[in-house]
Formats: sequence, structure tokens, C-alpha cells
Amino acid sequence: MFLRFLLIGGLGFVIDASLTYLLVRQGIPPWVARVPAIVLAMTFTWLANRYFTYRVKATRSASEALRYAIAAITMAMVNYLIYLILVQNGLPPVMAVTLATACQTAISFYLYKHLVFKV
Repeated sequence: MFLRFLLIGGLGFVIDASLTYLLVRQGIPPWVARVPAIVLAMTFTWLANRYFTYRVKATRSASEALRYAIAAITMAMVNYLIYLILVQNGLPPVMAVTLATACQTAISFYLYKHLVFKV
């Protein structure tokens, strides 16, 4: 299950880092570019984790969506804070996305498994 989580997370990372990179190349400040990248990556990973990683059979519920939103927003804030600190200290944006994402991966797996999808 963790390997599937890493695969989906890796794809989410590619979405996140690629969109961040493209927006920064268009002249958008790195701290602004990251916001739509996170939103798109979170939407992808929620659906992919639900159906592929945790193989949830029950229909989606408002309760699950709320738990996911809380966990994802919390993890996104942790990720974004780490990202900002790294960028402000001179790290290139894509490298900062990489390190910030690595820092929050294990916590995300636990939250999704035990609180969101209750596997």
C-alpha cells in the first residue's frame, strides 16, 4: 500500500513541481505559483489515492471530503511553509518543492490511511 501511495505521490509531485516551474518561468513569483500547483496536485492525489492506493469501495461522502480537506490543507500548509523557508534561503523552487514534499510524505500517508479513508 505504501508503494502505491509513493507512486501516486510521485505523480502528484510531478504535477506540483511542473506547474510551479512553468508558472515561475512565466514571471509569476514562486510563492504565488505554488498555490495553483498545490491545488491541482491535491485534487489528483485525493482521487488517485482513494481508488488506487486505498481502494475505497464506499461512495464518497461529505464526511470523507471534509476529512480529506482538513488533512490535505494541513499537509499543504506544512509543505508550503517549508518551501517558503527554503526559497527565501536561496534554494531553487523545484528543489524546494522536492525537499518540502519529502518532509511531509510519511505524515500524509498516516493521516490518509487512518483518518481520511479509515483503512
